[in-house]
Amino acid sequence: MRRALSATLLLGLSFALVYGLAMLVLCRVEVGGAALIHRTGDYFKLKGGNSYRKFREFRADSVYDVVFIGSSHAYRGYDPALFTARGWRAFNLGTSGQGPLNTYHIVRTHLTSANTRLLLLDVYEGAMVRDGLESTADLTQNMVDDRAATSMALALKDPRGVNLLALRFLTKDRGPYYEDSTYRSGGFSVRTDSVRKRIHYVHGRPLKLNADQLDHLERTLEHCADAGMPVVLVNHPCPWQSDRSTHVAFNAVLGELARRYKVPYLDFAYKHTLDDEDHFYDHNHLNQAGVERFNADLIPELEAMGLLRRPAQ
Repeated sequence: MRRALSATLLLGLSFALVYGLAMLVLCRVEVGGAALIHRTGDYFKLKGGNSYRKFREFRADSVYDVVFIGSSHAYRGYDPALFTARGWRAFNLGTSGQGPLNTYHIVRTHLTSANTRLLLLDVYEGAMVRDGLESTADLTQNMVDDRAATSMALALKDPRGVNLLALRFLTKDRGPYYEDSTYRSGGFSVRTDSVRKRIHYVHGRPLKLNADQLDHLERTLEHCADAGMPVVLVNHPCPWQSDRSTHVAFNAVLGELARRYKVPYLDFAYKHTLDDEDHFYDHNHLNQAGVERFNADLIPELEAMGLLRRPAQ
């Protein structure tokens, strides 16, 4: 029995050593302007872009009247500058493909009732049907907080999460590979171009939300309730041509959650006067003209509901 345990331990240590040496070479040796590891799997993301800049600009010791969080609908749909123009300090922590699995770990490690007076969580069914690998690959390379990156990668329950962490910690001294020219202060990314053409949308697909994503959305709402951090769920405008049946099914899930956790849910999906071609730059993302019109409707509603409010004097 003792021999078997010793052999197992030796095998494990040997594997760990070989793995560590292999990852060291793959992560530290660059060819063609990128580490070798990027040639081994398309899920590895280059450090840089919108996510890299916003997590270095965000200040946990500041006070924000509203923090936006969620997928690309969030960081391309809520412009902090428009809120600032109305007298509200805002920051956008949305990132590409970010689902609740990612959101939970960002909220838990970055936000408190002291620095966030309102958390606006953009809810989008497209971000909740995925397993979270794409967003985790981006965030583990670009977040500043090691604790958040580690807990997020392990929450994937996927061996690739360990590879992402190895890449993070073996390249921490490496700067960003690229910049996002559309980035604006406050975590926003602006797009001014328009679709200007008809897009074909698939209709009738059943809604299949990822169980882990749904679980982490509930965990986020529970955490915010325990932390005394006000939350509002918002679904931002969708093109009129998009699949409404899927949205109806999604709304049934969100409506039940909103009632159970006693948080407001504002559904702007088809409550707007935007044009599919003029106010979107692709099949579901707003361009700047669309953002300005959407935010102009959203801000007064948040104010009227008392969700955006001045601190007591």
